[in-house]
Amino acid sequence: MKKAVSLLLALTTALVLFSACSKKQKLYTDPEEYSKAIEESISESEKESSEQESRIEDDMAKRQDELGKTIKGKQIVAKLTYGNHIEIEKIVFKKNGIADYRLTYKYYDSDDYYEMVLGYGDIGDEKIVDKDPDLRCIVYKNSGPFESDFDMYFDLYSRKDSAICTVIE
Repeated sequence: MKKAVSLLLALTTALVLFSACSKKQKLYTDPEEYSKAIEESISESEKESSEQESRIEDDMAKRQDELGKTIKGKQIVAKLTYGNHIEIEKIVFKKNGIADYRLTYKYYDSDDYYEMVLGYGDIGDEKIVDKDPDLRCIVYKNSGPFESDFDMYFDLYSRKDSAICTVIE
């Protein structure tokens, strides 16, 4: 029994040493060297974040171009800016003038907030139809039923504060 315990202890010690050796973390003894390493790490993180934000801005511009502009009686395209996300919406209308469906592209300011909202899943009649974690974007589609017409929705969007809502015309 003592031999088995000794063997098990030796094996455990070897595994701990092996795992400790496999991690190549540098031990800083010089405060200046440590500060420089921290600055480089922060700089790299900021660069990656800046690149991601640039991709998100490019995607939003591309999305607005794809969705087009507001066309009386046919569609409304609007951009809404909130504190923690930006929405680009497109409402498409039927020939009878009543809304047919609404697409909403929501771009979130942080990965954590994106993940939290994604975890909620569908929101009422708003069904998730696409998502992109790299762009922190969730796309919702609402197929109604709707009772309101183009003029009502256009008036609704036009009355919002221009710092929050822009109808794309």
